[in-house]
Amino acid sequence: MTSGLKIPSRYYMELITTFPPRPIDNELEYAATQTQINKILDKSELNSDDRAYLKILGLTIYDYEEQTESF
Repeated sequence: MTSGLKIPSRYYMELITTFPPRPIDNELEYAATQTQINKILDKSELNSDDRAYLKILGLTIYDYEEQTESF
């Protein structure tokens, strides 16, 4: 039995079904992820599901930027 896992809310499931978080492989996916982040941030008030979803999207952005930055 796994403990500590939350059952996702219907709203969170809607978020990840509408725009599933996936590793970013190119600039088009990067731009689409940025657009999705901005769409959520444009809301007047964020709930815990919004913040959790943004965290996951932010991690994918960070990972892509780390892989593509030239030093």
